Formats: sequence, C-alpha cells, structure tokens
Amino acid sequence: MTSEDKAYPFEFIGISKDDADEYQQDTLIYRFHSAKSGHRYEVHIERYIEHLCCVKFFDNTATHGLGKYSQLSNTFEPRTIFRTLTLIVLEALKQDPLASFCFIGAADSRDDTRGVRTRRYRVYQAYVQNLDIDDLFESAFYDQHSLALLINRKAVKDFDTYANRILEFI
Repeated sequence: MTSEDKAYPFEFIGISKDDADEYQQDTLIYRFHSAKSGHRYEVHIERYIEHLCCVKFFDNTATHGLGKYSQLSNTFEPRTIFRTLTLIVLEALKQDPLASFCFIGAADSRDDTRGVRTRRYRVYQAYVQNLDIDDLFESAFYDQHSLALLINRKAVKDFDTYANRILEFI
C-alpha cells in the first residue's frame, strides 16, 4: 500500500433503528480518527429497501443536525478519508452482499444551484470513477440530484430499472 492508499483504522459503533422513514430499515454507524488533523469522523450507512445503502459521513466537530453534511473541515486529506470510506463500504457489503451504495453531495455555501451538481457531488463522482471496483459495481451519476450510485453487479440485472426505482424514493 502506498502512502496514497493508506486508510485510518475504523470501528463499528452499532446499529441504529429509526421508524420515521418507511423506506429506511436501519443505520450502521462507524467511526474513525484522523491521525493527520486530529478530527474524528462518523460514518452512517443508512440501509433502505431494495438493498440500497446511502453513505453519509461528517466531521464530529461539525454542528449536529442536517447542516453537518454541508460543513467543510478543510483538513486537506481527502484521499485517506475516501480510502477509509471505501473500506467501510466493503465492510458493510460483507453484512449484505446484495447491497448497492449511493453518495449524495450536500450543498454548501459555495454552490450556486442548491442540490444540482454540487461541489461535493463532483468530488464523489471523481472518487467513484477512480475506484477499482468495476467487478463489483456498475456506477451511475445523476447530476440533477447530485447522486452517485454504485449498483451491485451480483444483485441487479437491469441497472436502469433499479436506478429508476431508487430515484423514485430518493
């Protein structure tokens, strides 16, 4: 593993259940600590129907509430953070081998059009395009929703139909 491929050790915290969303089943919660910046990150893998998992993460120094996904940490370590996220996604895939994953790019104060091709989405899009996981997932991108999808090749035969169903409830 080169220095670019390093990841932070992470730990599984637990499973949270919330009955507020009819489509969401539960949330896997992970945590990791950046040795470079000293920041702690929390990763939520929200598991929905159709074996869809939405990956959300935030810096624990961020305020809690919906805005926590929009704040910038400015730690300048995206490779290591994304490598850690990749390992967490692969860990979640062990729990549900049929899982597909999505990343939704929250808007921040520098985005011109809220929710459409946000800066975070463009980073997620580049991240997903550079992953070497074509044997596991088909990737799809939806600029109008700032949504990057990793569709499980083992579980889904008709990618377009699956993606359209996902878009309906997202």
